[in-house]
Amino acid sequence: MEDVETNIVIFRIDHPVHTWQTFVEAAQAHGLRIAELGHGRIRAVTHSDIETADIDKALSIVRELLQFQAV
Repeated sequence: MEDVETNIVIFRIDHPVHTWQTFVEAAQAHGLRIAELGHGRIRAVTHSDIETADIDKALSIVRELLQFQAV
């Protein structure tokens, strides 16, 4: 089987604080444009102008949001 490269990531959120709605809203508030596809699936897509530093920033935002805990 050959390696596959794609610019699309689809995932779900299973988090004690965030629902898919609050996660998408929080990500967008941090400048990360992602969308919900239905049934709680979240879609992130890159394009040709995206560089490694941009991916690192996006991952940093996701990590920050997922580390948030209820008080």
